[in-house]
Amino acid sequence: MTKILSIGEVMLEMSDVGEGLFKKSFAGDTFNVAHYINVASQGRIRADYLTGLGHDGISRECIDFLEQHGVSTRRVQLLDGRTIGLFILGNDAAGEKQYGYWRGQSAARHLFDQPQDLSGYDLVYFSGITAAITENKNNLILSIAEAKEKGARIVFDYNHRAQLWSQEEACEFARKILPLIDIVKISDEELSSLYNLQDVEGLSTEYASAEWVLTCGGKKAELWQNGQNIVSKSFIAVSDVVDSSAAGDAFIGTYLASRSEGDSFTKALDRAHQTAAQVVCAKGSIVEIDLSRLN
Repeated sequence: MTKILSIGEVMLEMSDVGEGLFKKSFAGDTFNVAHYINVASQGRIRADYLTGLGHDGISRECIDFLEQHGVSTRRVQLLDGRTIGLFILGNDAAGEKQYGYWRGQSAARHLFDQPQDLSGYDLVYFSGITAAITENKNNLILSIAEAKEKGARIVFDYNHRAQLWSQEEACEFARKILPLIDIVKISDEELSSLYNLQDVEGLSTEYASAEWVLTCGGKKAELWQNGQNIVSKSFIAVSDVVDSSAAGDAFIGTYLASRSEGDSFTKALDRAHQTAAQVVCAKGSIVEIDLSRLN
């Protein structure tokens, strides 16, 4: 069985459903990815999740939630004196996500206070959010490097959040980690805001060992390798977006599952778009997926 480890933070999600009411759930980019890996593979891939939680009741509820959604909690760590972070999710008129965060006591910030053994996996996935919240980023990098030395392929999703760290900090971390990365996901917005670039040709040339997956707001996705555009897929953008939360997470989760099960680049991008297109039509990060639409 293929084994994929996702690393990061899952949070208590309070989603604004209108009229002063909020829906309680759990979400976080790297958990969302693990969930959609499980969904897209129909459980054929073991999706483990490395995160930090507390010993409190909400943390226990979160563990139950992860397991109910097909994500293995064998790597979850319970840290004394810490708990789960909180975010409130709203959307503007176009369905674009709007966040408010409370994560000062988040256990996940301290996952890499000591290096972690990440060996034993086919893929190890983490994001820019994982890196931004991690107190000891050097231990994160050391742990990723050791996993790669032991045979894992490493996946990095930029998933840049300006509220968490500056452009300079994000780019400096990327400079350190990209030589270790096998698959990179970046959006056209991140290319522009972080590097003032319109395409990934230069980055793909500089970090030629990586497979670069470029997403463009649900309208297009491209695959680049060694400065060359290998695949370019155009899509019909969803016109009635309800909530863009987790669209990118669903995309890369499905892409990784599809590629791990032997699908071509083109088919993996198609399936990834089909999942993301369903996610944006419902409220919240974790939504039901009609697998028959993943052609």
